Amino acid sequence: RAGDRRGRLGRRHRDRGGQQGQGKQKGRPPPPPPPRCPDLGVGTAVYLSEVPGEAPLGDNEVAVSWQVRNDGNTPFVAMSVEDTSVALEYTTAAGPTRIAIAPAITTLNEDGRVFLAYAHGVRGVVRGVVPAEAAGRRLRLRLVYASEGTRRGIPDCNEANNTAPLPPRPV
Repeated sequence: RAGDRRGRLGRRHRDRGGQQGQGKQKGRPPPPPPPRCPDLGVGTAVYLSEVPGEAPLGDNEVAVSWQVRNDGNTPFVAMSVEDTSVALEYTTAAGPTRIAIAPAITTLNEDGRVFLAYAHGVRGVVRGVVPAEAAGRRLRLRLVYASEGTRRGIPDCNEANNTAPLPPRPV
């Protein structure tokens, strides 16, 4: 009987505690869920001494292998290959100067649209001649959208990862 009595008292105590917790909750509401969108970012980049299947690099020419990945939580979809590119640039006080540009994503889905699944990446190469005025300046890769400037239709949750500084050029 003593064990039975303790069990009933324990249940009553638990029930009362549960009823008290059902009142108004004080404190902050939970944060909103993260937005559902793609997040393209420029990742791993490496200078190449040659581009397989292409002509040798010329004087002051560089080639950079890069990766673009989708760190978002939905696929990236664009209408055409020209909508998203990777630019090789250097910056001055006047702003960025583009050396070369290459399509970022060339994979098409069954509807003929540019497509990159979330948690996936693509690799590519951009090459260009570094002008004399860029000597000694660090280069960078930047993801460029065709609608840049208008801000319409840029399907990217986080543009903070759209630029990747490159290490100093090899001699």
